[in-house]
Amino acid sequence: MQDPYVIMNSGFKNVVENGAATGYQLDIRIPYYRGTYLSLVDSLSLSVDGQAVAQDQLRISLGGKFYTMAQMQEADDVRWGFGDAAILRATKAGGLTPGIHTVEVGIAIRKSYFPPEDPEHLYDFFGLWKGGTYHPFLEAPTVVTKKMTLVQ
Repeated sequence: MQDPYVIMNSGFKNVVENGAATGYQLDIRIPYYRGTYLSLVDSLSLSVDGQAVAQDQLRISLGGKFYTMAQMQEADDVRWGFGDAAILRATKAGGLTPGIHTVEVGIAIRKSYFPPEDPEHLYDFFGLWKGGTYHPFLEAPTVVTKKMTLVQ
């Protein structure tokens, strides 16, 4: 669906603070056609050149504010609209070397659909209703890989 547009062609650069590179960032979009609240992003992962970035080293920015992965789960008033760019930032002393890098982003979204009450158990095979409680639908993560050039 929207997979080719998740990793944007813009924004892949080192983050420089006080004259030193402290990490790098890239612009991403949500792969879900409806957009969603940030708290419904179940997982977000980043790998560069085959090296996974630890969750505590990632931040995402929407509307000019950065969120850790833990803060993201509480951001139920922050909407990530379809087509809206977000900044995905990784902390890494010295940043990345200029040149071509293979970037992989994974995003899993909990769908906010509420299935109907199901007294006849017609939807049991989805596994959404367990013991009379609704459990949000979670698809496999969208994983997108792209070769990008860092110029800095």
